[in-house]
Amino acid sequence: MQATLAFYKSVMDQSSKDVTPSAFRPVPAPAGLPRRWSRFDRSVAIILALFLSAIGLTIASGDRVGVTLERVGPLGTARSTSPVVLQFSESMNRDTVPSRVRLIQIRSEDAGQDPIEALAEISGSGTWNGSTYTFRPDAALQPGATYQVMLAQGATSESGREVLSEYRYSFTVRRPYVAYLAPSTNVPRNIWIANPDDLATARQLTFTPGEIYDFSISPDGERIAFSEANSSTGTMDIKLVTVETGAIEQVTNCVDSVCRTPSWRPDGQVIAYERIDLNSNLSQSLGASPSRIWLIDLSTRPATTRPLFDDSQILGYGLRWSKDGQIVSLFDYASQGILVYNFGTQQSIIIPSLYGNPGELSPDGNRVIFPEILLNESQATAYLNLVDIAGRETRPLAEPGTVDDDIGIWSPDGSFLVIGRKLDGGRSRSLFRMNPDDGSVVELLQDPRYQNGFFSMDPTGTQLVIQRFPDPVAMNDPTNLGIPEVWTLDMTTGQLTQVALDAMLPRWVP
Repeated sequence: MQATLAFYKSVMDQSSKDVTPSAFRPVPAPAGLPRRWSRFDRSVAIILALFLSAIGLTIASGDRVGVTLERVGPLGTARSTSPVVLQFSESMNRDTVPSRVRLIQIRSEDAGQDPIEALAEISGSGTWNGSTYTFRPDAALQPGATYQVMLAQGATSESGREVLSEYRYSFTVRRPYVAYLAPSTNVPRNIWIANPDDLATARQLTFTPGEIYDFSISPDGERIAFSEANSSTGTMDIKLVTVETGAIEQVTNCVDSVCRTPSWRPDGQVIAYERIDLNSNLSQSLGASPSRIWLIDLSTRPATTRPLFDDSQILGYGLRWSKDGQIVSLFDYASQGILVYNFGTQQSIIIPSLYGNPGELSPDGNRVIFPEILLNESQATAYLNLVDIAGRETRPLAEPGTVDDDIGIWSPDGSFLVIGRKLDGGRSRSLFRMNPDDGSVVELLQDPRYQNGFFSMDPTGTQLVIQRFPDPVAMNDPTNLGIPEVWTLDMTTGQLTQVALDAMLPRWVP
């Protein structure tokens, strides 16, 4: 078509040169006599014939391009929680796409080759946003593994055009990093990020002159939400930092409030946080209000905020999400128990708890574990309760009084727990893997020189990152100040790796 237009232009240029100036034009033929075609008329006729022929050939040969992909991801390197993204050149018939998308694990040397050896096919679910299809695997991808995405031909657009050829691309999953607050012994505290395989790459991510109270990693590992304190006003706001660039975005405007403890919904579109109104402009006797859960909707620009519940009397803290984001749990002030709410059924239950701990909601939203206290004449010990929400059944995971278990977290797939247990009245907390069905345990880490505090699990359920305190008494070192450190533990091999000194509240960055 471009060649035809170029030819048309050249002929027109030549024809314009051949036109006789108006002062010397021949006298028009008398009416009724046949008109002779000029060179210009013949040129136009030829061009029109060629143009119509080109259109006819295009129609006869059909659509040789079809629907194409304008953007795909991830490319090259991915995170273990990265979704597969396919953006089409036009709106699609959505029923024709999912069955033609495959994600398979392959050998790295097979990437780009045909045929390939498929080691495993990855299951997952897909969602649409306009012409973009996003496939999210059911489980985290394996760090160090290579995957290939395949889109088979045959999917059709809403206009009936087809994807005429198969598309393939591959990527490799990098190992997760660790984020933490440092220094733990001074202010301002900022977020740092480190690669446990190469600690020399540790870098400071935020540079706030105030103090970061806490933070949470987005499900895809690309952003971190954190609460930043304003020392002059006593307020806090939620901000986002992009991991790769360090760009900062403020997403709340808490003028007379403390907004803290961000918690990402698993789809990455919403952040829950705790808001405490300071009531500075009211009577001083009123004081600050109890915390209430609010939401930040990141799908709007700018981000908008609103309370989680319309009922202003539902006050609490410690919100947890189920994996699909349809169920939440939190500790409720009014009932003095753990509130579990299902957005799908709009039903809630209250789990009585004397400990005041919000507990941990299982990934499927069907179970909750939380600690309780057993008091006797000599000491107080803790044990973990497990609640089956559907059956309204509560049972201890170990016989109360025989253990001292005060903390536990679920694995990403909900198949096991990692718990903290103090042995024989000791000072240090050891870590165990527990089967929630029968309470059986396997020791993961026991070291009396350290007290193991806050810990979290990576998306694959194979590694822990732990905040550890050196115990001056156990070390017989009175000069040791017990400054917290950050370590990782490979639960398969038992390998411990020190990540940072004078650091706290570590979390995995997929």
